Amino acid sequence: MKKIFIILITILALYAAYVTVDCIRLKNSKTDTKPLITISEPDYDKGTKYVGLGYSIAYYQDSYVDVDGNTKIKGYGAEFRLFDSILVWAWIE
Repeated sequence: MKKIFIILITILALYAAYVTVDCIRLKNSKTDTKPLITISEPDYDKGTKYVGLGYSIAYYQDSYVDVDGNTKIKGYGAEFRLFDSILVWAWIE
């Protein structure tokens, strides 16, 4: 029983370290950076969303037409959610 408990604690600690490292990496990276392990990229009408192992990151984007008539896409925000419900961090311009 003690060995199983130690194994579970070790797995939880490794997972917490993985999520923490990826959370910090994504916060300090450019817009549309994917998680280290990307499980899916669901359709997201407000921008781009990537789902990792137990967390997701959504990048909010807006499109506009410049003076030359070209459509440009501008990133203006992101949010990192744990288990797709707990907001860890977010930013918006």
